[in-house]
Amino acid sequence: MTGPDDPDWRWEFRCEDFVYARLAEAQTTADTLPPGDVRDAELNRIDTLYLIANEHNIWIDARGRSHAACVTCTATAGVPCTTMRGLARLWRTHPDYVPGWNETIDNPRYRGNVYDDYTRRTTIYQERKAELDAFYDRFDLEQVDGGERWRCKACGAHGETWKPMPGVYDYPHAIGTAAHQHPTCERTAP
Repeated sequence: MTGPDDPDWRWEFRCEDFVYARLAEAQTTADTLPPGDVRDAELNRIDTLYLIANEHNIWIDARGRSHAACVTCTATAGVPCTTMRGLARLWRTHPDYVPGWNETIDNPRYRGNVYDDYTRRTTIYQERKAELDAFYDRFDLEQVDGGERWRCKACGAHGETWKPMPGVYDYPHAIGTAAHQHPTCERTAP
């Protein structure tokens, strides 16, 4: 357990404070611009960044306890979440920026899934669409007895029924397993 003597103690709050301090500086600078399109665009950009940051603050309850997650993310997203750490990275040349906040991108020793997602430059929609298109080209997703299973369009074979836990796992199990359980098939005669 860390405490006030640890230099990394409460770093998640320092990361958030860093983001808000930079946004306040940007707001002050934008307010000094002459009225017009450039000023309006900059104020709109700053408002958007504030909006993003506001949604990803670490949630503190009325008793002052940190819930180790922002309001919109889960604890598995890290503390602070990758959104807040990504916002901090906008000012990575600032002397108060701590490179460890984004080591999954900036430090080759810690690169993994976050870095791979970052370098691919694709959206979740693009990735999910490719996966779903490949599934639905070969299979149907059937609702059976309160669960779901895959069924091959060519031969009619199907997987076992799987009942997802509502609110916990939104990804259809059958989509992830169909191609592995049924890699090839032969069309049956009608």
